[in-house]
Amino acid sequence: MNTLNKGVLTTVGAYVMWGILPIYWKFLQEIPSSQILAHRIVWSFLFILLVLKWTKQLTEFNYALRHRATRNAFMLNGFIVSANWFVYIWAVNHGYIIEASLGYYINPLVSMVLGVLVFRESLNRVQWLAVGVATIGVLVLTFGYGSFPWIAFILASTFGFYGMVKKRRPLASTVSLGIETLAVVPVAVLFLAFETSRETLTLTPSPIIWLAILGTGVMTALPLLLFGYGAQHIPFTLVGFLQFIAPTISLAIGVILYHEPFTAYHVFAFTCIWLAIFFFSWNSWVQTRKRRQLA
Repeated sequence: MNTLNKGVLTTVGAYVMWGILPIYWKFLQEIPSSQILAHRIVWSFLFILLVLKWTKQLTEFNYALRHRATRNAFMLNGFIVSANWFVYIWAVNHGYIIEASLGYYINPLVSMVLGVLVFRESLNRVQWLAVGVATIGVLVLTFGYGSFPWIAFILASTFGFYGMVKKRRPLASTVSLGIETLAVVPVAVLFLAFETSRETLTLTPSPIIWLAILGTGVMTALPLLLFGYGAQHIPFTLVGFLQFIAPTISLAIGVILYHEPFTAYHVFAFTCIWLAIFFFSWNSWVQTRKRRQLA
């Protein structure tokens, strides 16, 4: 399997995992979102340390920390992705899974704009057509909400810039995630200590809940590791369109499992977005076939 195919496979895997995460956060909804986030950061950091040791990348991790520009970029990324995590957990546990999925429908457009403006990637006519169709669907869904979808906007913008940093500074996904979680773990530990001192830390006797809390490290780190690898090995515009996988799964979960309202605006937007995915996928298949014929 070549590098491009591995990049596509790992990116798809990351998006599938993110798509089913609402079920996981719903299971922990008795715990305040801020405490879930703090636990998520702490256990993610510990998990990634184990991965770094197992893959013998601690030396590379320490070297990256000593490189000022790299360290600062990924530490900033740690705060960006933490903001994304908090808003997403809060949205899921307060009945806004569909609006959260809207954010990740918008995010591919952000990724493609960044791909063109920052990385000077070019789009052909079919790709621009796909962008246009997807944009129409997203705009209809946005205005159909009747109010500014701030949850969707925050999720789309934070993850778009998070992916951009990953692309601009190629670094092993394990190492970059280690730096990102290291940046915010002191804040998470202090917050949990503060909550404990105020006796407001939610404690539950259920071992299943505690096991799920510990599992937030794996559920957080694994898709980010997959995404970090994929974002470095495939075009950023392709990263953007593969992003549609996660919100589609989340949207289905919100409607089918948790009975959130699915209006005519959602139907129209859903149709436009999947039509755009068809255009982009068909174009990618044609381009790949041409390259193989010329090889």
